[in-house]
Amino acid sequence: MVFSEANKQEIRHVAELIKSKTAVLGADALARLFEIHPQTKTYFPAFTGYDATNAQVIAHGTKVFDAVVKAAGHLDDLPKHLEKLAEKHGNELLVDPHNFVLFSNIIVVTLAIHLPTFTPATHTAVDKFLEEIAHQLSSKYR
Repeated sequence: MVFSEANKQEIRHVAELIKSKTAVLGADALARLFEIHPQTKTYFPAFTGYDATNAQVIAHGTKVFDAVVKAAGHLDDLPKHLEKLAEKHGNELLVDPHNFVLFSNIIVVTLAIHLPTFTPATHTAVDKFLEEIAHQLSSKYR
């Protein structure tokens, strides 16, 4: 996917806003995912809880949001940048590709709740960005 310059500017702006809040936002988003789509918990059987105060939820949510922030710096080479993550999720972890779509939607909601400047243009750019991330992470699924 080719992002317009306006999209890139919005995505980079959001990444800058969230990079210091990845633990809070990641935990909130992951807890929402588990609550709304409980079938996604099957990939986390070792977790002792699934709410936003659980240390395992915070740690994994932070990891996801840190990866999203990092991906925002690679808008022109996302396939190459995400290749190793795609291989891990598709070949080793065998994550159902639809879960990336579900989580992308939850991330958009979480950002809209937490970012006061989440405009329609921001929503559009972030949605395109997360859609491309979901596509790339699903690309190595076997």
